[in-house]
Amino acid sequence: MKNDIRAIILAVAAISLVGCAATQPSGNSFNAKQLSTANYAKKIDTFVIIHDASSSMGNKHMGRTKIDISKEVLSNMNQTIPQLDFNSGLTSYGSGAKVHFGLSEHSRSGLGDVIAKLTSANGPSPMDAGLKTTNNKFLTGLGLGKIAMFIVSDGISDVSNSGGPGERNAAISAAKKIKDQLGDRVCIYPIQIGNEPGGKEFMHELAEIGGCGFLTNHKHISSPDSMASFVIMTLLGPIESESQVSDTSPDKITFSADALFDFDGSVLKQDGKEALDNLMAELGKVKYDVIIALGYTDHIGSADYNKKLSLKRAEAVKSYLVSTHSIDPSDIFVDGKGEANPVTGVGTWHGLCKGKGQKLKDCLQPDRRVEIEIAGVQ
Repeated sequence: MKNDIRAIILAVAAISLVGCAATQPSGNSFNAKQLSTANYAKKIDTFVIIHDASSSMGNKHMGRTKIDISKEVLSNMNQTIPQLDFNSGLTSYGSGAKVHFGLSEHSRSGLGDVIAKLTSANGPSPMDAGLKTTNNKFLTGLGLGKIAMFIVSDGISDVSNSGGPGERNAAISAAKKIKDQLGDRVCIYPIQIGNEPGGKEFMHELAEIGGCGFLTNHKHISSPDSMASFVIMTLLGPIESESQVSDTSPDKITFSADALFDFDGSVLKQDGKEALDNLMAELGKVKYDVIIALGYTDHIGSADYNKKLSLKRAEAVKSYLVSTHSIDPSDIFVDGKGEANPVTGVGTWHGLCKGKGQKLKDCLQPDRRVEIEIAGVQ
């Protein structure tokens, strides 16, 4: 590999997908991948679902109501999650918030019945009420281990019915309170239904609060393979045996953003394309099921601008891998982390780097990076 590719973790995530048909709800022909419990263990202990049942979810997207799409996504996810001893729960919010399932030992059939009976969309969008109810009923004061929080919504406010943009601010505050309470134990995974303007940015901000989650769109987890990849990334970890471990199969690779892009740019340079080509050549004998590309920036500039730039860079990497190396776009998940998790450290004046101008820019170079995580087997 070229010098501008630096492996920071070499630990294989051993993946084996054993496909078979699962019991299907009426009207859903989704043939879920069954993830073998001989190969997977839980990486989290509890998962909770916060479902948007507000009036905007009654609007149509691509010929179907968004609430029907959301129910299908949840049904498909439920069929894909292996029968391990998770705790699980589901709340919805519309005119207030309501607990529908749990918090209890996870039951595929029990959760499936609840999903099928979720009511039609109505009322305003008090996502904060859904978050607060989930916290108060499920999470407060309980030793639930590591927690994955799925927020299923179009990400917009029903301005005609309630507080409009204020609803988003309230939801952000409620999510931050949960993060302050649970710390590194909770990751937030928003799933956007549709593509309403502003919804993506809002739900991306929710994912950032958790610090370890990411945003996805319903269309990116619509196939059995892509849903299996999503479940692996959010809920599962491999059970490794000595025969499965290889010192040559990378799990996470770090690219210098300065090698891939011009400073403050998001268009891949020729050197960047060659670096990605070299990575794919290195992985020529590896069957990989999940690829995650995460963009990071330094702290120069506003936090909002840096988040957008880092996401554009991750999306540029995805676009190149899809167009040049024929990778299925549903197998690559991207996110922009902005100036989060700086390699140079945090603290007064952002850790180790002082000064300004070119000296500061050069010192912060390690923070400008794109991390690519790949899970697969030889």
